[in-house]
Amino acid sequence: MLLFLGAALESAAFLGFLVPGETIVVAGGILASFGLLELPATVTVAVAGALTGDNVGYWLGRRLGRPWLDRIARKWGRDTSMLTRVDELFERHGGKAVLIGRFIGFLRAMAPFAAGSSRMPYGRFVVFNGIGATAWGIFFVLLGYFLGESWTVVERWFGRVGVALGTVVLVATIWWLKRGRRKRVSSGDRGGSE
Repeated sequence: MLLFLGAALESAAFLGFLVPGETIVVAGGILASFGLLELPATVTVAVAGALTGDNVGYWLGRRLGRPWLDRIARKWGRDTSMLTRVDELFERHGGKAVLIGRFIGFLRAMAPFAAGSSRMPYGRFVVFNGIGATAWGIFFVLLGYFLGESWTVVERWFGRVGVALGTVVLVATIWWLKRGRRKRVSSGDRGGSE
């Protein structure tokens, strides 16, 4: 149930910014690798959740539409010409945008809504969304599955202490890289304000 909800809520408009559905799907694959979940069922639930969330996003976009987006943009002091460009993008490349957007975090949460608000034909949306959601579900469940399989091999070779040490080193490296990036960004901000 959690797997379905994670995949669905991540794909539903705006909730995808709050729900780590991709992480939940990968975790489902890891659980399948340990035999706690069935692999085919895990893939099916992930794909069904993604399809459900995308359809909710599409119909919210269709129902609320462009006027709602215009009001939000004006409320935040944004130019609505960007929304016109989004409509044009979906008119020319809507299928590709839905398909590719499935694999890009920000777009995964917004592409179905944008498709609905720009009045992309529902049949076309269903086809491209079906392909994208299916590929996404299979890919991320299998990614987790093979990560889980690798985990047991790593654990067997290096033991629990080695795995714990490797995890600490990995976390420290990520922290150090992010810290360096923040310093560069903040020094760039100071340099631009002089």
